[in-house]
Amino acid sequence: MPETTPFVFNHSTYQVRYAAGGLDELGALADEFGCRQAAVVADSFFLGGDMETRLKEILKSVNPVFHGIPQHEPDTDDVEAARTFMADAGADMIIALGGGSAMDAAKVARMCMSNPGPIDDIVGPVGVTMKPHESLFVCVPTTAGTGSEVSESAIITKSGTDYKLIFRSPEMSARVALLDPELSVTVPASVTASSGYDAVTHAVEAFTSRASGPMTDPYAISAMEKLARWLPVAYAEPGNLFARGECLVASMQAAIAFNSAHLGMAHAIAGALGALHHTPHGLANALALPWTMAFNQPMLGEKGDLVARLYGGETAAEGLSKLRQTVGLDLSLDEFVTSDDARDLVAEGASKSGQLRVNPREAGVPELRAVLEAMRQPTSGLQPNLNL
Repeated sequence: MPETTPFVFNHSTYQVRYAAGGLDELGALADEFGCRQAAVVADSFFLGGDMETRLKEILKSVNPVFHGIPQHEPDTDDVEAARTFMADAGADMIIALGGGSAMDAAKVARMCMSNPGPIDDIVGPVGVTMKPHESLFVCVPTTAGTGSEVSESAIITKSGTDYKLIFRSPEMSARVALLDPELSVTVPASVTASSGYDAVTHAVEAFTSRASGPMTDPYAISAMEKLARWLPVAYAEPGNLFARGECLVASMQAAIAFNSAHLGMAHAIAGALGALHHTPHGLANALALPWTMAFNQPMLGEKGDLVARLYGGETAAEGLSKLRQTVGLDLSLDEFVTSDDARDLVAEGASKSGQLRVNPREAGVPELRAVLEAMRQPTSGLQPNLNL
């Protein structure tokens, strides 16, 4: 008889709440946990407008104060500013509202309060011991992409460098992830596309990872199914609340999967593109994924067949190429990386990523460099031709 392959499954978010209009539950949550002071860390464009006014009313029993995260991938200066804000507020309820940048910055800043000292002391991609913080931590995503609301990791750029610090601990996770699809209705189509393709990449890479297993595959499959059907709808019909909700749930499911199964070659490349060229993360994944799946094709087997069926291609790569074109992301790497020398550096940077350890097919600098060269050509929704 065959034996079940050994696996490890990690998930540390205590509760997920989903409801249209669910943002209004924050006040009841504060009362339920006996909170006295709320600190809201949000994407900066939410402050000074209708969202801040709404949150002040919802959270009036806990006297909310607000701090904005600048519109770039967060760095250690942003984390330190958020830590100081939280500490000065004396908050026993911390709410992170926004995309992955706001949630990641808040997650790390909160840990810096309970783990004083140099921030590098709590850096560790496979996890380090962190002391918990006693505050009620609630994450409220406003885009369907990163899944940061249910992951126990965060990525922060070291200020003044192109080096990205990876933080991981179950103590970082939200006590409650609050999913409200109404918050994403006004997101621009380009953000819907790039964040949604980030979630697609999470689901596909978690599913095909060498660390995948019977606990992660169901989450990844459900996420892939939802995104294949509903991401194009959310992109084309911004006000379609059901499509928005399905994408938001799928993003969460994909993150639960990758929290244990990890990712792969596309994320290795996207990380290097973000660090060296500040390419937005979801867009970087869209540039890479059809090509990396073409590279991985010989090792995908039945899982590759399933991805292909879900996304309407003869192969997984072709299906993902079609989706990329449908949501307006069929672009050339040349728009972001303009020279052979720069592509060489991206390949070298990507080769250092721990995600390659679980990629279905082994890859080093030569293979990464060849994939980057191929990424210079849009695929026009067709099968990516990669002779590797």
